[in-house]
Amino acid sequence: MNSTITPRSVRAAAVLALVLGAPFALTACSDASSAPTSTGAAGGLGAQWGDCMRDAGFSVEDPTDAELRSGTYQAPADADADAFGERAAACSEQAGVERADASQKQEWERQYAQVADCIRENGFDDLPEQPAGVLDFQGYPRATEPEFEEVSAKCLAEFAPDTQTLDR
Repeated sequence: MNSTITPRSVRAAAVLALVLGAPFALTACSDASSAPTSTGAAGGLGAQWGDCMRDAGFSVEDPTDAELRSGTYQAPADADADAFGERAAACSEQAGVERADASQKQEWERQYAQVADCIRENGFDDLPEQPAGVLDFQGYPRATEPEFEEVSAKCLAEFAPDTQTLDR
């Protein structure tokens, strides 16, 4: 299962900030031999964003407009994270996606700190410290355990109720 979790509100400024690794890793939805496909409405924000990203050389699928607004679009596994993030933010701005304000970002920081603490308190005390406003379990060896997925989902529901999960 590949999932990305982010708040429902607009998250263009932090395109890769909420990467949940192992069972939640961001991966490409298409390989080099297949052309990206559109999952968004024709002519919508997602299609505009996808065109912009492909023009920049990234092999991406069009996110739906809702995915784009929430920042839950997919990054190619082989993409340079910094370059992808910068271009994704530029394409989001070009498409007219509004950025989160400072108070919303502070709320996410508080929520995700509570989520990480909750995960540690529920049997995963070796979970590394997380950067402010980020949940990044990539490289955490226990992230592949079914119990980790259950605990992280429970903690997200309790402390970050405005978070959604996107399964691919």
